[in-house]
Amino acid sequence: MTTVDPSLHATTTPKRKPDGPGLYGALSLTTLSQIAATSSVLALTTIPTIVADALGIAPYLIGYQVSLIYASGVFFSMLASGMVKRLGAGRVGQLAIVAAGVGFLLMATGTLAGIAAGSVLIGVGYALNNPSSSHILTKLAPRARRNLIFSIKQAGVPLGGMMAALAIPPLAQRFGWQVTLMLFALFPLALAAMYQWVGAAWNRERVRGVPVTRGIWAGQRAVWRDPNLRALAVIGFLFSGVQLSISTFVVTMLIQQFGWSPLTAASVAAVLQGFGAVGRVFWGFMADWLNSGFLVLAIIGGLTGLCAVSFAVFGWLPALGLGVVVISGLAGSGWNGVLLAETASASPGAGTLTGEVLTYTFVGVMVGPAAFATVYALLGSFTLTFSLFSTLAFLGGALAFLRYWKCRP
Repeated sequence: MTTVDPSLHATTTPKRKPDGPGLYGALSLTTLSQIAATSSVLALTTIPTIVADALGIAPYLIGYQVSLIYASGVFFSMLASGMVKRLGAGRVGQLAIVAAGVGFLLMATGTLAGIAAGSVLIGVGYALNNPSSSHILTKLAPRARRNLIFSIKQAGVPLGGMMAALAIPPLAQRFGWQVTLMLFALFPLALAAMYQWVGAAWNRERVRGVPVTRGIWAGQRAVWRDPNLRALAVIGFLFSGVQLSISTFVVTMLIQQFGWSPLTAASVAAVLQGFGAVGRVFWGFMADWLNSGFLVLAIIGGLTGLCAVSFAVFGWLPALGLGVVVISGLAGSGWNGVLLAETASASPGAGTLTGEVLTYTFVGVMVGPAAFATVYALLGSFTLTFSLFSTLAFLGGALAFLRYWKCRP
């Protein structure tokens, strides 16, 4: 189903104890926010045939809806650093999940215009979520445990996908898909109230009146000047395109190409997301243990590519296909926390370039599902399309290994 001008960010080694909730309180709230944000992004991918029938469109076109979400996220990812500086990390985190909640409500209108508007708003919220949480956690997480802490927070991505996959299809069949989306809107809106209660301390470093657009191009130049940050930006682009293509189309593949029922296919998607949560924590632990995020990213790229090639086994041995889904969840959804932690470590000066690096992750997700839908329309085979997309994962893994080799002591 996953961060600039150093003057726009908090220091990585604070000289005093930060105000507000401690590490575990902040980690809990930011993880719940990640779950809420991700469930809004992947909501329609869990019920593609139901929504497609209601709207009178082909199910594979859901890929364009996911791409629309991330298209709106690209621009706001570049603005996020300035927004954190001007409004405060707590306020930006609150705005992010308010956007998710309102996005659910707009999609629940059941119109193409409402779904498009809701998707844009969800993309805005998703773009703001990681820079605000990274700003908070970088101040609180010890460097020796940074990969693990960031990966635990990023485990909210597959957990959000799993929640959507397990809950939305049965609720949609019982109450209707529009009512279900309205019910899901309550979760992020409730979290927004929690930010109002505990997040004020995270806004105390805000600088009133600072231009939101300040430092956008300086931050991009900083990313492309540094070989590690440049590699992380490209890896994020490649891995995100593969990850979201798998999350978006695995249910549709099982239903249309292999004849599975919608509920059974959605259960497989829940397995994918569940093991993605486990994988993020595992890879974060491994990156801290091996003291090399790039080596872990190289391993992840190789495993994800092999899984994308192997989805065809569903046609002759479904049990083996489930094993491939498990590994693709562990690997293909497990890279985000390591990439965010490596971004924080590689950033120059006293800041973290999360928003600037994640801009390319958003571009990858914007391009990935739409490109997958286009290639599928030409080939008519999900498994063949997945095999072609495995190239992206292999390329990302190779680039990560090259950086690991260059950075060895």
